[in-house]
Amino acid sequence: MGRLAPAPGVEEFDATGKVVAPGLIDLHVHLREPGFEHKETIATGTRAAVMGGFTTVCAMPNTRPVIDRPERVADLLARAEGAACRVLAIGAATLDHENEEFTDFAALKAAGCVAVTDDAFPLQRMDQMVEALMQAGRADLPFIAHCELKGLSRGGVVDRSAEGFVDAPVQETLAEAASLRLWSAAYERAAARIGRPPRLHIAHVSTRATCGLLTVLWRTPALVTAESAPHYLTLSSEAVARCGADAKMNPPLRSPSDAAAVRSAVADGPLWVIATDHAPHSPEEKAAGLVEAPFGIVGLETAVPVAMHAVGMARAVAAMTALPAGFFGLRAGRLELCRRADVTVIDPDARWQVDPSRFESKGRSSPWAGQWLQGRVCATFVDGNLRMRDGVIL
Repeated sequence: MGRLAPAPGVEEFDATGKVVAPGLIDLHVHLREPGFEHKETIATGTRAAVMGGFTTVCAMPNTRPVIDRPERVADLLARAEGAACRVLAIGAATLDHENEEFTDFAALKAAGCVAVTDDAFPLQRMDQMVEALMQAGRADLPFIAHCELKGLSRGGVVDRSAEGFVDAPVQETLAEAASLRLWSAAYERAAARIGRPPRLHIAHVSTRATCGLLTVLWRTPALVTAESAPHYLTLSSEAVARCGADAKMNPPLRSPSDAAAVRSAVADGPLWVIATDHAPHSPEEKAAGLVEAPFGIVGLETAVPVAMHAVGMARAVAAMTALPAGFFGLRAGRLELCRRADVTVIDPDARWQVDPSRFESKGRSSPWAGQWLQGRVCATFVDGNLRMRDGVIL
């Protein structure tokens, strides 16, 4: 077969020896704008995204003001015009994150939201969970659930498995799985009341017990999906002793056996999605120490090599492209005619040392700081436009 010549005026991109994948999708990103621009902005967050190969990111609503009303959705999307990659909005489940009055899910969808969530402000009562899923089902929106029962987590900042490594308040592992049990029961009640199954998506899965419950849920004809983050696939609570607040997130890093279970669940199901939960904070905030520093690390710029190392290239790419796109009904995630020309080019052999001072993100908290990783995104195309090449934003 002869070599195809590029069309006149079209630049040729040599991807020999590289992996050419659909543009990566991140369902769980905290861009912080509006209100917390000292942590991150839409501009810096989306530059970090394209540096890591992401062409679409879904922005979480814990901003100031909260993304809980149609006009605030419109403001967020207007701010994202001209961003380095595509920004989709996720709406808050309750007004002002107070877990009292529900937002208007249908109005949020009409304004442009692709999902609603209680992330960072988890619902605690069964009746609220049922109502949230009923509203989400009627609006035909996925509901992203943050599974944490506060009565069990009790403000803990590390997993019990970290007790031998650090001195900090403990968060019980059971807090996550127990919450999922409530959500599972709420799901059945909501489906019965509205006459069809809603879409429930479980955020940042971190425990072996949660993976086991999800396996049971997936045996039923339910629209239940789940995600985990690269750090839960590869790190355990031992990293907290090494990295301090740079390894502090919620849920916290768990035991090695939990990490192995999450890794297996991503590789073989039922954890089909990898999302970064990119949650930047200022260096000053993170310098407050393990107990006082806020939860959250950055992850957009290191996701590909970490996920690739954990579950292999094919599974990592699928978990960040076609699978999340299919679950959320996004017109992305595949390389096909008549689809958006979102493309990520990965050099699987590239070795590089993580230097947070060179991140595009304002956040610098990374448990991989100083480590050598293999695999790196060398080009990112958004809507056919080359936005990053060889580490340079264009």
